Amino acid sequence: MNDFLTPEAAKRLLSDVDADEILVAARLHYPSGIHDEWIENIEELMWYLKPASDRDVPGISIEGMASWVEKSVGDATLADAIRGCEKAHDNFVDACEAAYHKVAERVSYLQQAASGGMA
Repeated sequence: MNDFLTPEAAKRLLSDVDADEILVAARLHYPSGIHDEWIENIEELMWYLKPASDRDVPGISIEGMASWVEKSVGDATLADAIRGCEKAHDNFVDACEAAYHKVAERVSYLQQAASGGMA
């Protein structure tokens, strides 16, 4: 998943999407209910997916998330990794947690590449 990227390409993948391409997702938090989330970049997606507690579940389709990453962010590599999470897990919660780890790994790699730390 860590393909070679120039610092400029990495910065582009980390940047905010256009305002009309913001991902609107929901989070189910017991007992307060459903909360909307506006996700503008993949770092925000990472924080959205991060497991907070057993009473907190992201409300997003794995395929919808992967499509947004592919089409709006422009990262087909990460989109494919996210799709693989759904195929590799029997339930939604485990797939979301696996997707969190894939996104976190990618964000870390892109941040290093953006700063010129990768060769």
